[in-house]
Amino acid sequence: MQTLSFKTPAKINLGLKILFKRDDGFHELETLMQMVSLYDRVVLERLDNGIELICDQPDIPDGPENLVWRAAQILRELFPERGDLGVRIRLEKKIPSGGGLGGGSGNAAGVLLGLNRMWGLGLSWGKLMDLAARLGSDAPFFLSAPCAIGRGRGERLEPVKAPKKFKVILIHPHFPVSTPWAYQNLKLKLTKSPNNISILQKFLSQSDIVGLGAKLDNDLEAVVIKQHPVIQTIKEALTTHGACGSLLSGSGSTVFGIFNCLEDAERALTLLNTGDWDVFLTETVENLNEFYPEEMLNYPVG
Repeated sequence: MQTLSFKTPAKINLGLKILFKRDDGFHELETLMQMVSLYDRVVLERLDNGIELICDQPDIPDGPENLVWRAAQILRELFPERGDLGVRIRLEKKIPSGGGLGGGSGNAAGVLLGLNRMWGLGLSWGKLMDLAARLGSDAPFFLSAPCAIGRGRGERLEPVKAPKKFKVILIHPHFPVSTPWAYQNLKLKLTKSPNNISILQKFLSQSDIVGLGAKLDNDLEAVVIKQHPVIQTIKEALTTHGACGSLLSGSGSTVFGIFNCLEDAERALTLLNTGDWDVFLTETVENLNEFYPEEMLNYPVG
């Protein structure tokens, strides 16, 4: 196989509860993640050797500091006896960088899947998950299921049955938020909200979007709003224009609103798309086949 093209979706955190800071410096958390239909496009072209990364956004790094580059390098290091593991990676970005939507993690996970197929490595799903966890806390999610509960750093995943599709508006306010900064400024003793992850899962499984919207919760949200008050402005704009609920995704800076019907979402899109922010109308993802070709998902299960 000389070329392979696929899409990698964004994700939102419908709930994010930070439990405690671990001895390894990471935070123990519980989160409910859902893939949505905003996506980046990745094209892999086989080379004789080496890694080339080309992105349509010049501010995206094209070397070892990029998770996509590191994903390819991790696979090359697993097979040092193979001298033919080369690839040119073309990356077309739509998912805002530093927006709490997992764009880079999804790109890297997709490259693991794609190169496993292109290079004929035969790695199992379990091994790919282990490699993804080395790349970042969010990366394993993009190999698991469109909806899942994440525990630990987010890498221990419990798939959740995909609900009936619903509409999601994403609003990115033209600036990134650093995930390390958000966690460093979190005051756990002041984080007293209940852990509603199981309640959110119940509403999601019942496709009760109104109930789900009422319980959306993110322990990092207050930290980010204090630094960037426009996040609160965006949340209020979404609910004013018909969202059942709105929330910061991950550490931000993207805010999402969930909608019970297409008509409400389209009306809100028209009213919110003023040019002040980047606004995207998306829907939830039900199956990984919506993004990855079948041959990429054909790997040993162990």
